[in-house]
Amino acid sequence: MPWLLCLNIALRQTLDPGPGLSTFLSRVSIVGMALAIALLLTVQSVMNGFDREMRERILSLVPHVQVSGSSTAEAWAELSEVVGSDPDVARVSRFATTDALLMRGQSVAATRLTAIDRSALQPYLALLSPSLEALTPDGLILGRALASRLGLVVGDRVTFILTAEGGFRYQPVSVTLQAVLDSGTELDEGLALVHREVFVASAYAIRRAEGLSIQLEDVFSSAQWRWNLTQLVPASFRVTDWRATHGNLYSAIQLSRDLISLILLVVIFVAAFNIVSSLMLVVTDRRKVVAMLVAMGARSRDVMSIFFIQGAVIGVVGVAAGTLLGYVMACWVPEAALLLEQWLEYPLLQTDVYPLSFVPVDIRWQDFASTGAIAMALSVLAATLPAMRASSLPLAETLSH
Repeated sequence: MPWLLCLNIALRQTLDPGPGLSTFLSRVSIVGMALAIALLLTVQSVMNGFDREMRERILSLVPHVQVSGSSTAEAWAELSEVVGSDPDVARVSRFATTDALLMRGQSVAATRLTAIDRSALQPYLALLSPSLEALTPDGLILGRALASRLGLVVGDRVTFILTAEGGFRYQPVSVTLQAVLDSGTELDEGLALVHREVFVASAYAIRRAEGLSIQLEDVFSSAQWRWNLTQLVPASFRVTDWRATHGNLYSAIQLSRDLISLILLVVIFVAAFNIVSSLMLVVTDRRKVVAMLVAMGARSRDVMSIFFIQGAVIGVVGVAAGTLLGYVMACWVPEAALLLEQWLEYPLLQTDVYPLSFVPVDIRWQDFASTGAIAMALSVLAATLPAMRASSLPLAETLSH
């Protein structure tokens, strides 16, 4: 039997708009495959978005490697020069940090106050409102969630209560809110940045931890850098990397992504099993036609080819429809989340619970290609049993009925 004739029969059994059982079952299989693929691609795109925002938004604002300890300004400058000369280091800056109480009228919030220099402000500039080029000596930058919780707006005067060295005196420090950081991440809940001059200008020596903040070109090389710096600095120094504070969160995102992908792949396997059952019913429905084809000279491999082609057609149409639907759904997810928030009048994601306050999406063609290839292979494989069943139908018994 010519190959084009096999293709023509398979296409009619799959895409014929008539009311026949064969085409109805084929449509059901196509819809099932398309929905499974669309759902998998949509969820993968959302999880990819969380992964991307974790790397590009959150990890770009926190130190990749941090060295802290007690030393002189000259020693810190020397260490900063040595580390900054490495081509794998994007930026090195000095910092000082201390626990503080932020007071505004009757409102009080505990936070971690960080004093930075001009170079350390660079990663935050694009996220500040209003735009800012440099911190003034009495300026303050707060995360949006923290400022909102205390009812603060730009220009307000706020007071921090800091602990002096020795722990027996407390030093009030008054600063002006100069800008608000709106990163849409959990950092907005507790970020408080001031100029290094704030600590220097205090009447008492502020109890604080000083150190170096190091940003790397490759964020995932932080473990090796932490080990190298541990060998370089004195034993009294403490060297940490971003995995100490955000490693569990990143691992949880990766684990959730893998588990959800695995669960949804099972859905595609179920859709493929649906193709098996549908094609078996098609074989039963078309057994007379198969018997007549064999009587007219069709060979067993011709009959098998028809059903293999039908499985492939179901796969091609299902993958194409599912990929298109998945792309549309992935693109529409952020808008759908906003509409749902407006309808519920309540945010779906809050940074005091979740790492982000919005639903991110990152569409990757690799996911679309791999998912489509797997679904296509399963569709053709699912046609094996029905094809073998059709090629072994008893000719005489079928024709007699």
